Amino acid sequence: MTTRPIDADLAGARAAVVERVTSALRSADSVLVSDSYIEAEFVAQVQRILAQTFSRLGLLLPSEPRQASRGAEVGEQRARQNVHPVDSLKAATLLFDEALSVLVHAVGHLVGNDEIARALNASIMGNVIPASVAYVNVLLERLAVAHSEERLGISRELHDRVAHSIAAGMQRVDLSGLSDPEGSAAQARLAEGMALFDGALDETRAIARDLRHFVGDKRLDEALDDYVADLDEAGPPVIVELDGQPFRLGTGTQEEAFIIVREAIHNARRHSDADSIVVRSTWRPESVLLSVRDDGHGFEHDRIRSGALGLVAAQERAELIGADLTIDPGPGVGTRVELTIPVQEAGL
Repeated sequence: MTTRPIDADLAGARAAVVERVTSALRSADSVLVSDSYIEAEFVAQVQRILAQTFSRLGLLLPSEPRQASRGAEVGEQRARQNVHPVDSLKAATLLFDEALSVLVHAVGHLVGNDEIARALNASIMGNVIPASVAYVNVLLERLAVAHSEERLGISRELHDRVAHSIAAGMQRVDLSGLSDPEGSAAQARLAEGMALFDGALDETRAIARDLRHFVGDKRLDEALDDYVADLDEAGPPVIVELDGQPFRLGTGTQEEAFIIVREAIHNARRHSDADSIVVRSTWRPESVLLSVRDDGHGFEHDRIRSGALGLVAAQERAELIGADLTIDPGPGVGTRVELTIPVQEAGL
C-alpha cells in the first residue's frame, strides 16, 4: 500500500494506547508491569506492533519507537523470566481492544474501521505466534536438560548398584554349586540360572550405557555417531550412513528423535537376530529422515502386544515433535523403523 500523509496525531494515539494498556495491566496486577525491565520491554513491543499497524494502513509514523525485540526473542525472554503465556495472551487481547478504540477515533476518518481491525490483528498475531513457538522451544530445552540429568542419575544407579548386585549374586550362586556333582540335575538348574543372571547383567549394563548418551550441545548425527561407537560387541554390527549436510534441530526435537532411534537400535540388537543393522540419516532442507534397518526375522504387527518394543512410547515421542514414525515390514524380511521430521516443525 502506498504511504500517504495523515493529519491525525499518531504519536498521541500511540502514547494513549500504551497508557491505557499498562494502566489496565497494573489494575490486574499483571507480571508484565510488575518489573521495570519487563515493563520497558513490553512497552517497546506494543510500540513496535503499533508501528507495524500504521505501516499496514499506509500511515506515516511521526517518530520511530526504540528498538524492540522481535516476537521469537520476546517468547524466549518471557520463558526465561517465568512469565506465564496466559499473561501474554491476556495482554494481547487487551492491546487489541484498547488500540482499536484509540485508532478508530484517531484515523477512522482516513481508513475504514474494518481495515484498522485487520491491520491491528495481523500485527499482533505476527508477534504472538513466533513468541509462542519460541516459548515452547525454551520449555522443551529445559525438559531435555532435565531428562538428560535424570538419565545420567539412573545410569549411575544401574551401573553402580544394580549391576554390581547382580554380579555379586552370580558369584555366590556359582560358589554354592561347587559341591554338587558334575552333570547332576542341580548343576543343570544352576547353569540355567547363571545364564539368566548373565543375560540380566548384560541387559542392565546395556541400559546403563544407553542412558548415558544424549544429544546435548552436539548435532543429532554427531550424537548418533558417538552412541554407535560406544556399543559393545554383544550384538550385530551397526553401520552408520549419512546423506546430505546435517544441521542443528531444536533442542527438544533432537533429544526426542535421538531417543527414538537409540531405542530402535537397542531393540534390533537385542531381539532381531540380525547379521547387521544400518542407521541412515538423510538431511534435506524440508525434512530430516532417520531410519534403522536390520536383516533379522522381523515381526507381525498384529501379534505385538500393546506397548511392546516401546512402540507406544516411540509414537508419542514422534507426535510430540510433529514427526511421522513408521515401522515395516512383516516377519522374515527384517524390520525398518523410519522417523521423518519436517523442518518447519523442527524448531529451527
